[in-house]
Amino acid sequence: MVLKKIDAELLKKAITNAAFVLRQNKKIVDALNVFPVPDGDTGTNMSLTMDQAAKELEQIFSSDLKKIADKAAWGSLMGARGNSGVILSQLFRGFAQGIPANKDSIGAMELALAYKSGVDAAYRAVMRPVEGTILTVARETADKMIFEAKRTNDLVIVLENTLSYGEKVLAKTPEMLRELKEANVVDAGGKGLLFLMEGFLEIIKNPQLDISAVQKSPDIGQVEDISHIKTYQKIKYMYCTELFVTGKAIDMEALKQELSNLGDSMIVTGTPELVKIHIHTNSPDLVLGCSLKWGELSNIKIDNMKIQHQEIIDSSADRDEKYDALYESKVDKNDNKKIGVISVSSGQGLNEIFASLGADIIEGGQSMNPSTENILNAVEKAGYNDIIILPNNKNIILTAEQVKSLSKKNIHVLPTKSIPQGISALLSFNPDISVEENISNMRQSIENVISGEVTYAVRDTQHNGTKIKEGDILGIIDDKLEIVGKDTEEVIVKLIGLMTEGKEDGIITIYYGSDMDEDSVQKTVDKLAQKYEDFDIEYYLGGQSLYYYIVSVE
Repeated sequence: MVLKKIDAELLKKAITNAAFVLRQNKKIVDALNVFPVPDGDTGTNMSLTMDQAAKELEQIFSSDLKKIADKAAWGSLMGARGNSGVILSQLFRGFAQGIPANKDSIGAMELALAYKSGVDAAYRAVMRPVEGTILTVARETADKMIFEAKRTNDLVIVLENTLSYGEKVLAKTPEMLRELKEANVVDAGGKGLLFLMEGFLEIIKNPQLDISAVQKSPDIGQVEDISHIKTYQKIKYMYCTELFVTGKAIDMEALKQELSNLGDSMIVTGTPELVKIHIHTNSPDLVLGCSLKWGELSNIKIDNMKIQHQEIIDSSADRDEKYDALYESKVDKNDNKKIGVISVSSGQGLNEIFASLGADIIEGGQSMNPSTENILNAVEKAGYNDIIILPNNKNIILTAEQVKSLSKKNIHVLPTKSIPQGISALLSFNPDISVEENISNMRQSIENVISGEVTYAVRDTQHNGTKIKEGDILGIIDDKLEIVGKDTEEVIVKLIGLMTEGKEDGIITIYYGSDMDEDSVQKTVDKLAQKYEDFDIEYYLGGQSLYYYIVSVE
């Protein structure tokens, strides 16, 4: 029997099954990461995006084909994570737009044209489309589907030939992107798209297939709830103290020296005329006294971290009610002229650093990108008209950009690509000047930051002619793999050597991960201090997973 039409029920079933097939194979897609680092997440991001679409489809029962497509498009938009998820959501958006209104079914050509509409939307969403990616696979398969639909109205034949052609296009992606060829992998996003096609085709070939076991999408909330998880830890210094000092010829080095014995997590930055201070201390009065010697004080903020931390812990039992109340108590809702900053961060130490600098936190990063809905929820909860979002990861920027069209607030996405860039940007933030001035200052600050990371290889591969074995320690500078070694300390020392090349002095800041022992970190810092006498070296517990160290040089 030839299947010539897809109705609303069949489309809903096919999309749901496509999400399931991708979910079953997401680890295969994750493993295609160009860098052999442990945060390959393309498959996970695409799968979570599709799961949200499937979850939305559970809630609609309609014979109107366009309503089904619109519902899937909305779900994928809200669930979009990472660049691959955003592109996938735009494919669905364009697909829904390409389906004629008031139709109870469509044929092969209408399906092909709707898919082509989706591809066009995805290309428009990416500022600089790169060939050899999911976009290439989508465009080529859309053109093939139109070609096949001109030859036959049999949907099974059209989709089978399209999928077969897509496999050939995917196999050629390493010839289009040097990075893929060197890593000996095909494009991960393109592979994920083909898994979706397989799941879709499976239902078209067998419309009566029972998918009741997979129809209910997984509990997306299980993933969403990571955004405010906190664990108790002993608070060594009780007061998070922040202030600005305005004066003339402020000696920042002398000020740092005076403050250094009063606490930890100290950050002193600025100019001889304006200095911003942040420190965790048990003696905020002494901090203010030291600062007052150098000029006038303003924007003084002293928070009792012990009380704040306990409030958050107490709220975890029923977060939905108590956390919202705690959050709203921080924000003066009547003060709609202030500027808010929302930062993406992962790791207890890093979260505390961003929060202490005045940012609201969205949990996420390398190993779990937040969704559009995560970011939108944080934006809507914040009591500000103007909000600056710090993605702190190149794979989160597109997701953050999508929020602009979904909120009535003025959203400004500062394209920070790393944690150090985010912290540097936040140190330049001043709530008393305009949002335009802040963005300008923050952009300038991130231009002066060199970001580095130390992690490990998850598979055998090669990069720039260097062979990499699973378990090797990797040093990365601004997203470029620069060092391959066997010892963590050896790699971070070499990494900082490259990062400081050509610099006579500056600030080296190290954030160590959850897998690192503080004593070994201290030994490494002592070694670095002897080697880089003209640099200020600071180190903090970042608490991040997967990455032994995150480093910045300014």
